[in-house]
Amino acid sequence: MKKILFILLGSLFFLTAQEKTSKTPPTIKCVVTGDEIDLDESSAYKDGKVYFCCAGCKMDFEESPKKFSKAANFQLVLTNQYEQTSCPITGDSPGHDHHKAKDMRKTMVEGLSVDLCCPGCLKKVNKSKDKFSMLFSDKAFAKGFTLKSDSKSKDKM
Repeated sequence: MKKILFILLGSLFFLTAQEKTSKTPPTIKCVVTGDEIDLDESSAYKDGKVYFCCAGCKMDFEESPKKFSKAANFQLVLTNQYEQTSCPITGDSPGHDHHKAKDMRKTMVEGLSVDLCCPGCLKKVNKSKDKFSMLFSDKAFAKGFTLKSDSKSKDKM
């Protein structure tokens, strides 16, 4: 009886853990309104392309890209034009100076997993009232994300 109970509990734990990791990927949203995008409405941004729901949002973005930079930076990562190369808090990668790869931590931001170099950075992010802004501001984006190399070669063609 104990073996059956143990097997059932183990199976339940496995299914629960599997359910948490099999979430659907985040959807790409307009950087101005957060609505569904129209692939015909896009604008060049940081050697990539950001998408909008309509021409009006495209115009708003082009008039004031700084105002929408966090959402645009997030969309560049979400659309696989940029990739994470280091911690957006410190600019360091796992294994730098006093941290090892095993110190790396992850946090979720609107369905996207972001790597952090250490427990200290995770603590800072978790304390923040605006995790999204902390990880996708222009400063953090410059520290932690780079244009994918296959995107660079496609742009040159």
